[in-house]
Amino acid sequence: MGKQEKVEVTISAAARKTLLLDVYKRHRIEACGLLLGSIDDVGNWHAEEVYPLRNIFDSPVYFEFAPEELLAVELEHAGEIVGVYHSHPTGFSVASATDRENMQRVNVEEQIPWVWLIVRGPFDMLWQEQRVPSAVIAYHHYEQWGLQEIPVQFVQRQA
Repeated sequence: MGKQEKVEVTISAAARKTLLLDVYKRHRIEACGLLLGSIDDVGNWHAEEVYPLRNIFDSPVYFEFAPEELLAVELEHAGEIVGVYHSHPTGFSVASATDRENMQRVNVEEQIPWVWLIVRGPFDMLWQEQRVPSAVIAYHHYEQWGLQEIPVQFVQRQA
């Protein structure tokens, strides 16, 4: 997979709704889960569904999926996982050192082409309506170019 100037992440209306509800409900911890959809021939990620997973650490500053839940989704939705998401409830707006290490390990060392979404808080009622586009950041770690921020586009209506 190469770096493309026009590569982006699109998030369907249904995926957006599930994502926002998840991070809002789990506003005190790092909410986390999977993005289901497809990756096109150019390298764009298309997230059609969001699949929340349990953060086994129940922490506001660290997340880790329950391995058995991740495996179950991988088996049930083979070939559909295109990325992961987690929240930063404290509002930290960039990938942490741990995030960067995980992105490099998964994208480069394990050669899994996932995109990584970070949704930054705080998650109050106004957040859902006013700050969503600027609160969602996407990354991918390319072998040749390192960690790159990827533009995110929200599909306004369900098809």
